Amino acid sequence: MTGFEYFGYFNLAQFFFGAGLFERITQGEFFGFFAVLATLIYLAIQTQQAKKIAILQATRNVVSDFQMIWSTLGEDAGKTRLIRIAVNDWEALSKNDQLIAHVFFVNLIVHFTSALAQADKLPELRDFVLGLEDNILGLVQCSGGHKWYDSCNHLFLDLVRNRIIERLASTKTLPLPWTETVPWWCTDSAEMEFRTA
Repeated sequence: MTGFEYFGYFNLAQFFFGAGLFERITQGEFFGFFAVLATLIYLAIQTQQAKKIAILQATRNVVSDFQMIWSTLGEDAGKTRLIRIAVNDWEALSKNDQLIAHVFFVNLIVHFTSALAQADKLPELRDFVLGLEDNILGLVQCSGGHKWYDSCNHLFLDLVRNRIIERLASTKTLPLPWTETVPWWCTDSAEMEFRTA
């Protein structure tokens, strides 16, 4: 501390104490001040904790909503077979079946869009968003998934379309197509003949 700074602080203290400012503060006011200060600190801590809880809850909601989409496949064998065919050969499905598969795929994109939009505010979602993105890229790289995406990508936000275009352009970071990662996405000729009314 320089002499000038010291002199300044000294004068400031002398002004307050010399003016009798602290002499006029009663004991009740003194304790009241600390009570208000303690309350403000408590409220700040509670607000911070409430914010953390809200962030965790929002993150949990995004993840659980996405898991619910996938759980529908385990509950409906017919729908699962439709999705498998759609991933491999979009044109092999009737228009009604394409609509069922389309709704499933759009749900993936919608949840990806939601998570992507919240990722800036919820850092906990960043890894999840990357996983979701890889999942969608795996779908888009399958022959049927690619045909589906080409037919309807105009329905999605620019934010999502640009992100997918950017990732598809950098082939070094692309995940494998669904049909190359796990065997149950592959279909045999008997499966491809499956139709529903």
